[in-house]
Amino acid sequence: MAKVLFILTAASELPLKDGTRIPTGFWAQELVPPHHIFLEHGHTIDIATPKGKPAVLDENCFSPAFHNQDAGRIANLREQLSGIEAWHTPLSLERLALTGTRYDALFFPGGHGPMVDLITSAAAGNLVKRTLAGGGLIGAVCHGPAGLVTAQQDGHWLFAGYQLTCFSPQEEQHAGLADALPFLLAERLASLGGELRFGAPGGEHVVIDRQLHTGQNPASVEKLAFAMARRLKKMGSLDKDVCGTPCA
Repeated sequence: MAKVLFILTAASELPLKDGTRIPTGFWAQELVPPHHIFLEHGHTIDIATPKGKPAVLDENCFSPAFHNQDAGRIANLREQLSGIEAWHTPLSLERLALTGTRYDALFFPGGHGPMVDLITSAAAGNLVKRTLAGGGLIGAVCHGPAGLVTAQQDGHWLFAGYQLTCFSPQEEQHAGLADALPFLLAERLASLGGELRFGAPGGEHVVIDRQLHTGQNPASVEKLAFAMARRLKKMGSLDKDVCGTPCA
């Protein structure tokens, strides 16, 4: 059984180039399925945000356009999200970073919110560094990789030279925000040394490089979470083999 930390945004507004602000937050489609998948594989989950503020949900994620106009699918997503109470009372990223708490994996759901607060979170960066150093896994989907930006050592990004993905510039264009955003996440990650790989807009696309697991968009989240959950389970089995059964 592995310990997994979901790191969510607490940002409620996204500043645009022209000075206006639009509502933002996390995307329920990128929290609910992986949360279920990790639990289904026997792992435990904590949820944290900057300063332990309640995570902010982007209600736009329930727009019928994102659910093939299926009202039942939307109602089901809302019901499953209501069963995950911890996002209302999350742990503090800063406190976790200071106390030396260790996790076997970190998972960053998207929504544009991470581009506001997680992208500058030193605590998130410290937790990523600690998890990597301990042999753990890092997962991020869509705009979630913004939470990886501060994972740096001596001015060098820890994921420079890694293959990864995120919400693509083409997908930002389709969403109508490419020209309005102060920066594109893909360009920021590339400027740090990331080797970005993209699939077709809206299609499932997962990139795994060493301990880093990334998904391009909401369509990629289940494949991403399954890959991480299975790998964590295998890692746990290997740990037991090392110390024998039962493993003290």
